[in-house]
Amino acid sequence: MERVFNRTNLRGIYRMLTEMAKGNFAYQIKRTHHRDELEGLNAYVNQTAEELRRKRHQFLLLNRQTEIMMIRTATFLLNENLKVVDYSYKHPDNIEIAPSTIINNPFYELLIKKSQDRWTKKITEFLEGNEQSFNITLEYHFDELLKIDLHTVVSRLTGMRNEKYIVTSYLMDTTKDFFLELPENSEIKTYSRWDQKLFHEIHIYIMHHLEEPPKTLDQLAGLFNTNKYKIKTGFKEIFGCTPTQYYNKQRIRKCKILIENTDLSLTEISIKMGFSSYPHFSKSFTKATHLTPRFYKKITRNS
Repeated sequence: MERVFNRTNLRGIYRMLTEMAKGNFAYQIKRTHHRDELEGLNAYVNQTAEELRRKRHQFLLLNRQTEIMMIRTATFLLNENLKVVDYSYKHPDNIEIAPSTIINNPFYELLIKKSQDRWTKKITEFLEGNEQSFNITLEYHFDELLKIDLHTVVSRLTGMRNEKYIVTSYLMDTTKDFFLELPENSEIKTYSRWDQKLFHEIHIYIMHHLEEPPKTLDQLAGLFNTNKYKIKTGFKEIFGCTPTQYYNKQRIRKCKILIENTDLSLTEISIKMGFSSYPHFSKSFTKATHLTPRFYKKITRNS
């Protein structure tokens, strides 16, 4: 029997968002035997937290020659009516934001006027199409810190009876007392502010195009007006792998989410995620997970 979205059933999500806001990405929501959209949401949030925990160093982009920068996020979970079901945002100075100004309000109302117009146009096109995500810049009125053009990614949570949407805005936060005791001979690499922005934008581009064939280094260099050597070395230093390797890992990760939490067949998933054929999908999945897609579906859906 499918559960309803209420405070009791969402307590795991609330706890997870609180832990993530504190920087604790090791917390996991306990899974149940249910196979409904709430369980799918729990699995999605667990995998997101695991990815942040495993690669949290990617969000600490240090430049000791000028300033220290950290990528903060403001994340909103929207229901099918585009109202805010939950959110995760913490002001750097711990200034309290009244939940009533955000929860159960149309997302549209959180934005300043010029962003409202931009949001309305983009979300209308998005809902009428088949895209899984889109990029947009937004400004919010409930916090002065968010009244700047923030790079934002909007994604569907598909395979559920009622679609949900995740809106994540990224802002660069500079501080004077963060990691003051970092030793000067530390092995942590440093990059200019512009290089940090470049690698972040490449990362967003990859996540936004997982259902398309990966771009070569030459193609990425052309898209971002830089050289392929900088992309190859800098991206690997921050993300631990080349852009192509990162694309492959993230595509398989999304395939796992679709297998676990949707009713799509394996063939439909392989088509949706841009594989040339099911054998290609099966070979790539098995290489990455050491399990065939069929066996992975069996052990995750029958547990």
